[in-house]
Amino acid sequence: MSDDTSNRPSRREQRPGDVTDPLLWQLAVDVLSAHEPDENGACHNLLCADQPWPCAARSSAEQSLRLARGAAETPSTVAREQSEEAGAAHADRSPEGAPAARRAWSAGPVSARPQATASAA
Repeated sequence: MSDDTSNRPSRREQRPGDVTDPLLWQLAVDVLSAHEPDENGACHNLLCADQPWPCAARSSAEQSLRLARGAAETPSTVAREQSEEAGAAHADRSPEGAPAARRAWSAGPVSARPQATASAA
């Protein structure tokens, strides 16, 4: 892959003044230009393999473009579960929905760990 990025569409575009994240804006512009529809109404990008347009990459790039321009009110892609059953399944989560902090996440219980002993050499 070439290190020359001067031919990317984001290099030719004039960045709007309300862009708050220039790097995200550049990436979104480049992805948008790479995922245009073909004459059959499918995405012409080879990675999309005839997905209907707009493909997932195009939709994500459109959302990224809004975010880069400071649009804080974009809908979340993560649906919150409202049922009691879901609440019981996630009892170890904080009120914000993030997993609670855990000590030694993969180390197992402290009693199962071997005791370190000093040896005289």
